[in-house]
Order: sequence, then C-alpha cells, then structure tokens
Amino acid sequence: MNSARRSGMGRNRTLGTMLLAAALLSASTGAEADTKGFMLGFGLHYSGIGAEEESAASPESSVFVDEDGGGATLLLGYGFTPAFALRLALNASNHETSDSDVEVLYANSTIEAMYIFRDGRPFRPYLFGGIGGCSLESRDDPFRYETTGAGTAVGAGFLYFPGEHFAFDGAVRFEFINWDKATAELVTDQGTLTVETPIEEEGSAFKIVFGVNYWF
Repeated sequence: MNSARRSGMGRNRTLGTMLLAAALLSASTGAEADTKGFMLGFGLHYSGIGAEEESAASPESSVFVDEDGGGATLLLGYGFTPAFALRLALNASNHETSDSDVEVLYANSTIEAMYIFRDGRPFRPYLFGGIGGCSLESRDDPFRYETTGAGTAVGAGFLYFPGEHFAFDGAVRFEFINWDKATAELVTDQGTLTVETPIEEEGSAFKIVFGVNYWF
C-alpha cells in the first residue's frame, strides 16, 4: 500500500520555517538551561514515509498510502550530564489511503542518545541517534494487516529555554527500517485467523517535530 501524492515544496517551507526560528532563538536571550535529570516531552510532527507510486500496472484492488501524515511524539529521558542524555522516543502518525475506509498507522519506539551543545545557554542545538522497532498497520474491519521490523533513527534539533527547566523543542529526524515480518488477521464467527510471513524489505521515514520539554 503506497501513495503517489508528494509534497516536497511543503516540506521545504516547513524546514525553512524551522531553521529561521532556530536562528531567531539563538540571537535572543533566555534562561540558563538545565539539562541534567529526568525529562518529559511532548510534540506534534509531520510524518513522511517512503512510497511506491501508483502505475498503470497496479492491480485494481490495490490500496495506496498517502506519503504525508501527522501525529504525536512522546519523550521520556534522563540527562546524565549537561551535554549527554538518553531518551525513549515514542512516535505515532496516521496516513490516509486511496480507500476512504482504510487508514494506516505508522509507529515506532527508539532508545536514543543525545549530545547537547552550548552548556548552560538558553539556545542549545543537539544531535541524536538510536535504535528501536517500527510497525505499519492498516485496519479494515474485520481485516488487519501489519508489517514490523527493526529501525534506526538519526537527526538534529534545538532546545530553547525561556526558563530554567522548560524548553521548546524542534527537530528533524530520519528513520531507516528493515521490515522483517508481515501479519494478516481476519476475524470471523469461528475466531481469528492469523497468517505470519517473513519478509526482507527496507523502508524509510522523515519527521519534522515541534514540541515542549520539561527537565526536572
């Protein structure tokens, strides 16, 4: 299931807005940042997933997923030093399809290491990378189809602290997935029929995230 719709211009505008905001924040004054201890974060994101375009050879029964979607991000972390932190990142986004009755949920969870620059400053850029698991699920009752696999994530972002513990958070992240299993379930009056199939496919995704953090 994939989509032919693309929005490269929209992505570029969003990324440009994010870079402009980072430049303005870096020039402004704020509070001394504290990135040691526990952290809780929440954000909203644009999600772009790799897609195969619809073609004349595509079967009539095919359902194509829209590349562009949106969702939410939850972060739980701990800063061991002002410059180094580990965090758990949970992401989920919805993507429409060419069938109005079917939507796709793309989700992943990763353990990520962060390196945060400019110790003590209000504007703090950071780099991150991590590993975890990914899933892509579609549901059209009584049928459910899901692919799962391991993935890695890398990216860059910035924190801006208007106060000592509260921060605005913006980031771009790239996700690379090795899909290794597909599961199909059909619910009938006699019970649930499940079929699992090993697969070997690669995928990718891209996110632009805006949110807030609180460092305890």
